[in-house]
Amino acid sequence: MVQDAARQAAQEALQQIAQEAARQAAQEAARVAAQEVARQMAAVQQGPQIQVQQVPLVQVQQDQQIPAQHDHQDPVQQVPLPQVPLQQGPVQQFAHGVQDLPPPPPRPHVYPVYNERFYRLTCQMRNMEMEHFSGTVDAVAAHDWKLALQRKLEIIECPPELSLRLTMQYLRGDALIWWEGIRLSHFGPERLTFADFIREFDRKYFPKEAMDKKKCEFEHVSQGVMSIREYEVVFNQLRRFAGGGISEEDLIRKFLSGMRVEIRNRCRVVTYHRLGDLVEKAAEQEAGLAEEQELAKAVHVKSGKAPESQRRAGDPGQCMKCLTCGRIGHIAKFCRARPLDMPPVRHIAAPAAPAATHVCFGCGQPGHFIRDCPRKGNAALPPPPKRPAIAPRVFTVGDPQGVEPIAGM
Repeated sequence: MVQDAARQAAQEALQQIAQEAARQAAQEAARVAAQEVARQMAAVQQGPQIQVQQVPLVQVQQDQQIPAQHDHQDPVQQVPLPQVPLQQGPVQQFAHGVQDLPPPPPRPHVYPVYNERFYRLTCQMRNMEMEHFSGTVDAVAAHDWKLALQRKLEIIECPPELSLRLTMQYLRGDALIWWEGIRLSHFGPERLTFADFIREFDRKYFPKEAMDKKKCEFEHVSQGVMSIREYEVVFNQLRRFAGGGISEEDLIRKFLSGMRVEIRNRCRVVTYHRLGDLVEKAAEQEAGLAEEQELAKAVHVKSGKAPESQRRAGDPGQCMKCLTCGRIGHIAKFCRARPLDMPPVRHIAAPAAPAATHVCFGCGQPGHFIRDCPRKGNAALPPPPKRPAIAPRVFTVGDPQGVEPIAGM
């Protein structure tokens, strides 16, 4: 009877202990699960994936032994404790529900947005009216565009890391296709820079052969038919290709040697220290020479005579007068007033004779010229008439009466 009561009391005590242990284990499991759920909720807000870690259930130890209460009583037989199923609370159910949630959607792609500084630099370049480049075969035009680009990037204080991006906005047509090919063919860990663009641009549009040609043109530049101002423009355009190692004295000497002779001789009487001073002096001398030429032309027009340098060889003022016929335009040996084979004869006082008529050079007959000769074209021509013989005369010293005077004496 007593043993039954003790056994029942022991069983009740064990049940109370088991229930208390189960209650504590459930509380501990709920606390751990709540912490894990809170951590997973924070991870859901920060990342796309959530991995819920299952919380192991706490098992209640069943091998606990109850010590004997009385020494005189028999030891109490161990009774196996019943398995108390742990019911899942709302926190554990929420944790299991989190595992069943679908994965979150992928994050949208964020496109890069130009910063405020790049936008400001773009507006400044647009306001400076930077021209677009579409490619050209003219090396000088390509070189001028490159210099204009570098100068404007320097004015707006564009940093090197933005210079290339800003330059690409001004490439068009063949130039843009060429640069895209350079970008695709570039393999390396480093990105292309603005210095790489300038190097490739010179290699494409302004090669070494073009530079050598411009240097040669600068070495042989001269004024020619240009004015001093036009000569200065050409001189300065070619000067930039010669490099920066030329002194001011060498530039003055080279500019002076290329001027025309009449201007150069007038400018050599002065020593110059700046190229601009030589240009101004040469322009003044050129204007003075033009004024002198206009004045001389006005004087010649007023007098009715052309300058001696403007006369041609066929003008009447330079033709000789024929001594045979007295006409202008030919000389005596080409005169048609007498035959070519008749030498000049010194006429002596003789009886008056009828005036001689024109003699044909073809047939020798008087009265017509060779162009009107009726025998023109005949093979046989009659011999020319013989000259009449002149009777010889003898002069003696004596009484001058009865003697005919000699013509010209």
